[in-house]
Amino acid sequence: MTLLLLLTVPATLRAQSWGSNPELNALANNMVKSLNEFMHRFNADEVPPFITDDGSGNLRRKCIVSLFDLEQVPNGESALADRITDFTATAIGNDIRLDITSPGLYAEARCRFSYKKKDIMLNLILVYENFKEDYWCWRIAGANGLEATGLDTTRNGYISPVDHAMSFTELEKAFPNTSHFRSADSHMDQLSWLSALAQSGVLKFEGCEAVVYHFTQVPGYLFTVSMHPRKNINTGWLIHDLAETTDIGKQAFINQLLGR
Repeated sequence: MTLLLLLTVPATLRAQSWGSNPELNALANNMVKSLNEFMHRFNADEVPPFITDDGSGNLRRKCIVSLFDLEQVPNGESALADRITDFTATAIGNDIRLDITSPGLYAEARCRFSYKKKDIMLNLILVYENFKEDYWCWRIAGANGLEATGLDTTRNGYISPVDHAMSFTELEKAFPNTSHFRSADSHMDQLSWLSALAQSGVLKFEGCEAVVYHFTQVPGYLFTVSMHPRKNINTGWLIHDLAETTDIGKQAFINQLLGR
């Protein structure tokens, strides 16, 4: 999502050009085949053969840097390179380990729906939850994108101000479009809208087009992992968006992601 870009804080520039850095070129020689492989490499649990331990204690740093979409760091581009450096130091310094069961991971499934005989795209947000005992599963936690469908979410319905004297006989007007009669103090998130439309049969799921993953576990940072299907090097599931933010900014991003 482009929301990450809105939260980005410019990093302090340093005299550094990653685009011509031999180490960067070597670290770009990789493919990350799955989300699980991404997390294992981030934790340095699985180290690919092209990353060598030179005894300097930089093994995990190299593993994390190799997970970035390094095409974002062209010759002379130092701001993003500096942010990557600071992010990596923060993750290692706080001993952040990624696990699919850890809170703070959000999967954003970009899905195609049929709505009033028209194809639309909506995003479903899934989280990994403990269902019972040792059983874990993905569950839908939110949705976003409904505002782009042209869906009428106005509160343009009303019941007569004197209808209470007639035992609210006008309540029948509120069905089936009860959302148009809701109070100003009531808040319907986008998942509630989606659920109501799906149950009514107006909205039909057609398929999932793509998935991105949002990670919020590293203090002061948000990052997104998506698929980069290139033919040669630096391909697969890589970090594309990296943003610095405060805890307040991070919560605002999560709320917007979940369509609250």
